[in-house]
Amino acid sequence: MKQVTLLGVSQIGASIGLGLRTEHARKYRVVGYDPDQDIHAQAEKIGAVDSAEWNLDTAVRDADVVIISLPVTRAYEILENIAPYVSDNVTITDTCSTKRSILRWAEDILPQHASFVGGHPLVKADATGRDEPSPYLFTQAPYAIIPHPRSRPSAIRDVQEICTDLGARPLFMDPDEHDSFSAAVEGVPAFVAAAALNAAADSPSWHEISKFVGKDFVSMSQPMANDPAWVNGMASTNRDMLIYWLDQINLKIAGIKRVLENDEEVEDPDGPLADMLVNAWENRLRLDLGIQPSPPTNQRETERMPSSGEATASMLMGGFIMKAFRGSKDKDDPTKYDRRKL
Repeated sequence: MKQVTLLGVSQIGASIGLGLRTEHARKYRVVGYDPDQDIHAQAEKIGAVDSAEWNLDTAVRDADVVIISLPVTRAYEILENIAPYVSDNVTITDTCSTKRSILRWAEDILPQHASFVGGHPLVKADATGRDEPSPYLFTQAPYAIIPHPRSRPSAIRDVQEICTDLGARPLFMDPDEHDSFSAAVEGVPAFVAAAALNAAADSPSWHEISKFVGKDFVSMSQPMANDPAWVNGMASTNRDMLIYWLDQINLKIAGIKRVLENDEEVEDPDGPLADMLVNAWENRLRLDLGIQPSPPTNQRETERMPSSGEATASMLMGGFIMKAFRGSKDKDDPTKYDRRKL
């Protein structure tokens, strides 16, 4: 039986514990540790761990796998504190949103007999951002795995095995690629949410404005329902990628502002504002359906098996959606906005 030690047992860490104990109780013994005593006690209460250790050294001493599920700003300190106590051939991984920094820290801090493999479960939250831990949180979710050049093959297998035992889909990535993608879809939404929320809340009229808050504003500002320490960690370890993507957002916003300043372009149903809104609507629908655009190719696509997203969409909306995403000119393509509504 493998001992998996979870360092951090809030939603992600506790969900890992629940997932391993629910489906693979005879395979893993799960030990939990959290610097927050309330979170620590709650994980034990809900059965996310077989035992909870209050001392960090005791928690990791006999572990086969250690999973760091704390804000990345805590990772350096955690690695330093556990380095003297981890066992031979231990596998250490994490669930943080950035990878380049923690891979460097692991190389500098961990002893030779320890092997670090970066990890990042890519789960979707509900509109509140305060999901409860669940053993099924990772079901069919991509789980990014970012090995270190020094990672033992057995350590990579350990992380991949836990990933699949949780019901997730392993996704092997380069750390630079991972951090860029993470900045685009996790970091930028958090900072855009912070900017929009603070802009409204800093207004002298916020007391009255707040009465208008509905699902759109709640959904848009959802990232700031999370612990600011996680967002701050992304900023301190991924600044270059965040700056790049924020520049892209600023270009889009500047373009919208220019259009709004032109009466004719705003009122034109075929103008740039309409194009931007329609493109965003169509991209969001494809995202909801789980259908990603195919990589560019110079060759005409022939018969092929449907992707998982296409198969799901076909079940939900009928077989015609398959034709729509294979270049069909069928007018019933459900992912095309009817511009007659504009």
